[in-house]
Amino acid sequence: MEKIKVKILSGFRLTIPEEARSKIPIKIGDELDFVMEGNKLIYIMRTLPEDPVFAMIGLTSGEARKLSEIEEAVVEEVKEKLKRS
Repeated sequence: MEKIKVKILSGFRLTIPEEARSKIPIKIGDELDFVMEGNKLIYIMRTLPEDPVFAMIGLTSGEARKLSEIEEAVVEEVKEKLKRS
């Protein structure tokens, strides 16, 4: 297991060092879940399959999508429907 030093800033903010960011697929605005396991803090990417139902029955690749991408797609779809009505 590789250790990376992180300093806690005011307001308990932290910065993920570049050496770690380059190894994980995150970008500004992404959301992470943290899980406590004893004295360990483990991050989990918040992702969903492209279409969970179709992925379950094998109709799509099941490629992971970030929740923020899904939320943005829903907002765009609603905007489009409002324009047409």
